[in-house]
Amino acid sequence: MAENSELARQKRHYGLIRERLTRPGIAARRAAHIEELERQLVAFARDSEAKERQIAKLEIDLADAAARLLAQARILLADREKQGSDGEDGDRPSVDEIVAVVLKDFPDVSWDDIISVRRERRLVRPRHACMRAVYEQRRDLSLAGIGRIFHRDHTTVLAAVQAAGGSETVY
Repeated sequence: MAENSELARQKRHYGLIRERLTRPGIAARRAAHIEELERQLVAFARDSEAKERQIAKLEIDLADAAARLLAQARILLADREKQGSDGEDGDRPSVDEIVAVVLKDFPDVSWDDIISVRRERRLVRPRHACMRAVYEQRRDLSLAGIGRIFHRDHTTVLAAVQAAGGSETVY
């Protein structure tokens, strides 16, 4: 008897749940909820596109700023070279002159190739030769300073100098 009453209670309970799920208001609420989610999705897509455009604009601005900074650095470097040659060491060659002499042996390589980020095999020897020549002829420049000129780390300059000089210790 207890089992029949429990079974009857479960049937009533499931019947009420079925009735609630099949009411017309539930389907309308689900449809409204789905429409709201679709509106939110469209809004998120628009927002995402706007942010992508903003990121692209910022990347262009960053590239422009980097180019301006590089141009200013070249101007400052040229001024520094001129000031250095006007002082006591008037016979000291500029970095540009040293690199031009070295690059005569490598006719297919330009200064832009030397300072580029490319790591092609054809550029490694001339780049290292230029770094070594600058290091040997301009002892007033530190390894870090030479690295900045060539857009490299000071350890790259150190490796280039030591590769040519054998086991000589460079500080």
